[in-house]
Amino acid sequence: MHQEKKVEATQLNELFIQQVKSWPLLRDNYELFKQVQIKTLEIDGLPVTVQFNPSRIVSLGAKTDARSIRERKCFLCSANRPAEQVSVPFGEDYLILCNPFPIFPQHFTVPARQHVEQAIGGRLGDMLDLAEALDSYTVFYNGPRSGASAPDHMHFQLVTKNYMPVDKLDISQTKLIRQGTNAGLYLLDNYLRNGWVISSDSKEEALRFFALLCVAQDTPAGEAEPMMNIFCNYEKGQWILKVIPRKKHRPSQYFAGGEEQFLSSPGAADIGGVFITSRPEDFRKASPRLLRSIYTQVCFGNDELTQIKVG
Repeated sequence: MHQEKKVEATQLNELFIQQVKSWPLLRDNYELFKQVQIKTLEIDGLPVTVQFNPSRIVSLGAKTDARSIRERKCFLCSANRPAEQVSVPFGEDYLILCNPFPIFPQHFTVPARQHVEQAIGGRLGDMLDLAEALDSYTVFYNGPRSGASAPDHMHFQLVTKNYMPVDKLDISQTKLIRQGTNAGLYLLDNYLRNGWVISSDSKEEALRFFALLCVAQDTPAGEAEPMMNIFCNYEKGQWILKVIPRKKHRPSQYFAGGEEQFLSSPGAADIGGVFITSRPEDFRKASPRLLRSIYTQVCFGNDELTQIKVG
């Protein structure tokens, strides 16, 4: 029998409270999270919150090449997860877990039950369903070469809505480029992390517009999909989907040596305006000029974006 995709925010709150009580690693890291240092920068008039979060060194320094992935156990598979880590089901295909290395006051990971590669193809509808079921949260997706530290296991992530600056984007300031019966596709430019916004009260039209965006972008050789980060909200009967295409996984500063090195591996949180650093020297060095350089390297500029023709 098909299991309906039902879950409520109260279930996640209860899960979080239970895990804080019963799982020492998670409890300790959330206590450390309360002490993270934050500074807010303004870059070209846009706010970016820089976070010094030492526990995220695991993710920022993760080796995501094929050999490294093959040689380590998948931490999202049930057989390899800590005994203390419990879950809330979402339909037949997903579980909701507390993330033990948080970027947010409440941070959840939503892995597929099966060990299948990170790929949005055929799963955007699940993302829309998740956003609708948990409309007080933002659902986000890291492409396998766009910040995912587990590119071998399909997963989404959840954060309380409006924690990231990208959630507060005013769609009325964007340019409508395609109009559907129940949906609009908008160009998101002049944003440092340029892309597109889909606004729709129809799941089918949201999927159709997203398919157009996927076809319009180049897919790297050997990859299943274009590089991108995706954010999804549901509010007042409307899905708001933000699709940010990517040029690169990591900026040149990641690979530099000595004082020039800046350990940044931008994922959806960084693209969403919560920029993560895990070393004190990186937090200290983070500046509007440096972050602008990183965003420019990994995201598309205005001229580059307009060259992507959406059919």
